[in-house]
Amino acid sequence: MALAAGTGRDKVEGPTFLSAVFLNAHGLLALGAAAQRWWIGEVGPATNWKGILAAGLATVAGYGYLRLVRADGPDIIPSGHIHWVRRHRTAMIALVGLCAIATVILCWGQALVFGSWSLVVVALLGLYLLPLQGAHGRSIGLREIPGLKAILVAAGWTFVTMGVSTSDPTHVALFDGWVAAVQFCFFFALAITTDIGDLKYDRPGLKTIPQVFGVRGAKVLAVILMVPVIWYYIVSQALVAASGMGMRAMIVLPLIGSIIAAGAIALVREDRPKWYFAILLDGMVLLIPLLGWLGQQV
Repeated sequence: MALAAGTGRDKVEGPTFLSAVFLNAHGLLALGAAAQRWWIGEVGPATNWKGILAAGLATVAGYGYLRLVRADGPDIIPSGHIHWVRRHRTAMIALVGLCAIATVILCWGQALVFGSWSLVVVALLGLYLLPLQGAHGRSIGLREIPGLKAILVAAGWTFVTMGVSTSDPTHVALFDGWVAAVQFCFFFALAITTDIGDLKYDRPGLKTIPQVFGVRGAKVLAVILMVPVIWYYIVSQALVAASGMGMRAMIVLPLIGSIIAAGAIALVREDRPKWYFAILLDGMVLLIPLLGWLGQQV
């Protein structure tokens, strides 16, 4: 799974150029980010087509930038994905630049849901993404703080999927804070799981959570982080039922999706095939909003 920023798992080259671009430019994650922004717009801070599109474009820009940095490094990892980016470096630079500019234009004039705290997250992500190096080519800065990688990835995804709103959040509703906490736990769990699959690529100095606590400890933590997500949907359904509306498929189906995601996390192993991470786990970002949409159609 590609949620963990700066990782480099192999991607299977598709049979056509377009499919290769979709896979290597993180098209699935971009669709997932856009779907997540739509879904949060249904249950939390309001959004519109600009916010939804911006979430997808920001994902392409962010992960594309990270791949470019990794592809330019002197110790390039043995990843088909990174080598693909290296071969198409000029096109990737253009794609990243255009997506970044489009994201800024789409978000211009919209409100930050959590005000200055949102800017703190953006600043920390910027410091994390910069390829800072010290003497002898060793990386320095936020990347070297144990466990911070997955935390910042989760914070970044939370900001992208709900940090910008079409409404004026002068007084942020407490409910929006709970939604943000649930989102953070969900993305934190997926980022930790991603790092398990990337153990063979991540250098020891990165000090990811699986490197610090081991695979078993990381899995336990990731599953625990899914508990608030599942509990959120259980409580939501209980409140709906208490109001006399009965079972709501738009809540029950995402609840089932969250349980499936927790199960996939519990079953993860370092030696799982590439599709387990790149399709199954990455797809969980898209699955829950899709189930929410399907529930609305019932």
